Amino acid sequence: MKWKTIVLFVLLGVLGAAAGVAIRLWSFVEPVPETIKQNISYDEASGIIYILAVGVDDVQGGHRADSIGIAAIDIDKKIVRFMSLPRDTRVDIPEHGWQKINHSYAFGKIPLLRQTIVNYLGIPINYHVLVNYESFPQIVDLVGGVDIVVEKKLFYVDNAQKLRIDIPKGPQHMNGKTALQFVRYRNDALGDIGRVKRQQDFVKAVLKKIQQPSILPRLPEVARQLVSIVDTNMPVAQAIQLASYLKDLTSDRIIFFTMPGKSAYIGNLSYWVGDLAEASMLLSGAISGDSAKEIVSTISQDASAQEDLSAQKDLLKSIKGSVAVLNGDGAKGIGKRFSQVLEKIGIDVGYTGNARHFDYHTTSIIYPLKSSASTIAGAQALARICGIDKRLVTAERAANAITIIVGHDLENVLSRLARFAE
Repeated sequence: MKWKTIVLFVLLGVLGAAAGVAIRLWSFVEPVPETIKQNISYDEASGIIYILAVGVDDVQGGHRADSIGIAAIDIDKKIVRFMSLPRDTRVDIPEHGWQKINHSYAFGKIPLLRQTIVNYLGIPINYHVLVNYESFPQIVDLVGGVDIVVEKKLFYVDNAQKLRIDIPKGPQHMNGKTALQFVRYRNDALGDIGRVKRQQDFVKAVLKKIQQPSILPRLPEVARQLVSIVDTNMPVAQAIQLASYLKDLTSDRIIFFTMPGKSAYIGNLSYWVGDLAEASMLLSGAISGDSAKEIVSTISQDASAQEDLSAQKDLLKSIKGSVAVLNGDGAKGIGKRFSQVLEKIGIDVGYTGNARHFDYHTTSIIYPLKSSASTIAGAQALARICGIDKRLVTAERAANAITIIVGHDLENVLSRLARFAE
């Protein structure tokens, strides 16, 4: 989600560009905390400006919040913190109940999304910034594109969204269209985690670009055009003033992180359950220095752990033909529920039924005694995808195909599979 892209472009692009105008209005702009606070809305208790950043996509004629994030600008300390909110974050939407956070935008646009986040995080939202993907390329093109080193080839086709991404590996000069594809790409096992990393690379490229001397003379014109492209409720005068204050912000004073929490499977749906206490402390700066670095590092480690999923997703190709699913837990509908998740990630289920008994404490996999090497590899691949110990993958005479017997640890296995299902 694009949230860092949106916010940094507005704060360091829109606002940074507006700083070019501010140079000629220096009698009005005094880039010191006291003057900033006189003219802008902020949380008086913390001295922080909270900005809701939303990236809106147009899919099959309907608009959805594809990316959601919060920018917290600490005026006194001159630090900007960015927190992305995964689209499947579980929240209580006013008058709609517990649902995924991106549904709030579909129900009530910015007003309902804003109220949902205010209730959820317990912070005021002073301003909002909304960028439609249709206008995003114009923003990039205004600064003449950006230079980014692409770590791996990015290829993805989605006919429903009329989306085709094909970006080679290596150094690339990206225009607006290519940059949008770069920050939207999420067709790997890391999903939004991988996309966050690419967005950070993009932001670094933008910061480097707008610091080039060749851009400075064009900033007033860029600012004027950006104002017409971006939907924000921040007055232009305040944007200019804030821009003059943030224009020399260094990268070490910009902190990126994703909403702390964990994935969970609730009511047959995959959610991200946020850690509100930790998120609040990170956003407000209550956790700072080494402690903050440790927490952000832990979040990064969680993302790094998911890198294993990239290799595991490749293992899907090792599973040839159909698999069978047996209910070894006893709860009604287990076989159907588990089969639906497997099929959603691309594994064909040819048979569902009940196991010999309903006292399987852990989920296990069996395969026919006389199996080919490819069948055995498929069984082992399925085990790795589901997080099943290799010792629970065995050959049995009763098996006619690769068969997964679902045990009492169903929710743990489904949580693992949920990462693939998104």
